[in-house]
Amino acid sequence: MRAADAALLIIALVIAWSLYRAHRSNNGYFSQFNLLDLLLENGRVSKLACVFMGSFAVSSWIMVRMTFDGKMTEGLFMAYGGVWVAPVIARLFSPPTQTATAVSTTSVSTTVTP
Repeated sequence: MRAADAALLIIALVIAWSLYRAHRSNNGYFSQFNLLDLLLENGRVSKLACVFMGSFAVSSWIMVRMTFDGKMTEGLFMAYGGVWVAPVIARLFSPPTQTATAVSTTSVSTTVTP
């Protein structure tokens, strides 16, 4: 194992440990933090969220590894930014979406006979 790989592994483990400690905390600001919220949607595991988290981790590791090896180019860096950073920035500057609500009215007529 090269020193760059060991450093990357140590950094990843420190981040994972910090997230785990925040997840397990019962007091203070982090008491509302839940790691599973990163993978859940409406209380169920989201396949899309799992794929995105895995893809982000792998592509980020590849970018760091290429930087350590001295093989990083501007084109690769722009591709990474286009895939992961541009959508986030676009969402930050887009107006909030309006949720459409369907309103149905039911008419009830009554006839009174004398």
